[in-house]
Amino acid sequence: MNSESKRGIKIELADASHLTAFKSYVDECVTDGIVLYEFIFNNHATYLNKRIAYARGEQLPKGWTPISTYFCIENDIILGSLRVRQGDSDYINNVIGHVGYETRPSARGQGVAQLMLSYIQNTVLTDAVIITCAPSNLASRKVIEKCGGEFLNQFYSKEEALQVLRYRLSPA
Repeated sequence: MNSESKRGIKIELADASHLTAFKSYVDECVTDGIVLYEFIFNNHATYLNKRIAYARGEQLPKGWTPISTYFCIENDIILGSLRVRQGDSDYINNVIGHVGYETRPSARGQGVAQLMLSYIQNTVLTDAVIITCAPSNLASRKVIEKCGGEFLNQFYSKEEALQVLRYRLSPA
């Protein structure tokens, strides 16, 4: 899947050709404190290949559903990453949601997250999904709401010691 915007930004399903751009993306995210990538420890190719396999339903940790990863790319630089989880579980429905994303720290405030989420709504989603964010993440809340996310409730996960805002996000 590929989408091209007026700016030359494209959204692509993650594949091995993105490795060089992925290394740079991860390194900047880790430097900024995004914990999702902290455990990669320079094993960028292994992590990326695992994410590609997850989209095919392969190599999934026990209890996980398939996850497709998309990159928002401009001039061979990954500006953001978005994951779409297929299927349901209590953990997906209540804590992490079906959609998760982050924006490269140096690309924040440029509409990258909204572009990625709108793309997913227009091309990937066939049914409404759950999307969550931390109550303190005002930027993410605004993105979800601009894309038509319907606030459902606030949820506290005792297992994760984590509070999230839950939204329903429908296809466009």
